[in-house]
Amino acid sequence: MNYVLYGEEQYLLQESLTRIVKEHVPDANELNKIVYDADVTDMETILEDATTIPFFSACKIILVYHANFLGTANEHAVDTAALERYLDQPMESTVMVLIGDFEKLDARKKIVKKVQKTCRVLQYRKLDEQGKYSYVQEQIKKRGLQVEPSAMQVLLNRLPLDIRTIQTELEKLELYGGMISVDVVEKLVTRPLEEDVFQLVNAVVERDLKKSFHMWQDLCVLNKDAIYLIALLASQFRFLYEIKALMLQGKGKDAIKDELKAHPYRVQLTMKTAQRLSIGYLMEILEQLATLDQNLKAGRLDKKLGFEMFLLGIQGVRQ
Repeated sequence: MNYVLYGEEQYLLQESLTRIVKEHVPDANELNKIVYDADVTDMETILEDATTIPFFSACKIILVYHANFLGTANEHAVDTAALERYLDQPMESTVMVLIGDFEKLDARKKIVKKVQKTCRVLQYRKLDEQGKYSYVQEQIKKRGLQVEPSAMQVLLNRLPLDIRTIQTELEKLELYGGMISVDVVEKLVTRPLEEDVFQLVNAVVERDLKKSFHMWQDLCVLNKDAIYLIALLASQFRFLYEIKALMLQGKGKDAIKDELKAHPYRVQLTMKTAQRLSIGYLMEILEQLATLDQNLKAGRLDKKLGFEMFLLGIQGVRQ
């Protein structure tokens, strides 16, 4: 059996890879567990190794990292004709695992069609909001954690779309051991940058200039790059814009949640904010953020001063 493991969720991919190695080569050592980088080693060398018998074992495993020639955005040219021939008649004592961090297979390629027919193909998609909710619920049950309903919402808001970080934060709560309240979550779970940006968006919408400046200065103290912060701010306003556009189409919370693949609680909060904002106001904010981003990247404005000028400038934009 040969495998293809790909996707942006590397934590789950590595977990599966560990299981595959243990399943096929439980006594894997340096002689029977061989690792290659497809960006560095040519396919001929890899296949030559694949066709040799294992040392004092019934099976050996070959891990080929950066097999991005299977994806749509590969910049490293690889001659895959020999690999296609090998997959038609693979070595029975060799398990080959092709590993990539690309998002999608390129179904137009002959090699992709070949691996789909001859290999077990496993995809690891990056979490979306709904996927995060399901994964966190599953992990809470698995770890036997007791979480108050109000604390669950705070927890979900603080956890990012990254399984490795989710695991780390839930381990803290597991070590705590007691009933998990809002206060426990706020003390133990790291507050994400996105939460501060969300609060900054609210301050901007509320026209609370003092709070907006204060939050911006706090973020600057944390040495967060202004261009990165502006991108996060634009992402929040873009989400507001999408929510508002769907509300104007007469769509409710459930339909919006499904269309945007967003967590219901986030949709509910955003709809509340969007109700009192015009689509024109949100478009104007997005256009000003895009202009600010271009000016900062071109060096036409000081990063700190440029954002402060943006905050002052939008005070007069009609909501």
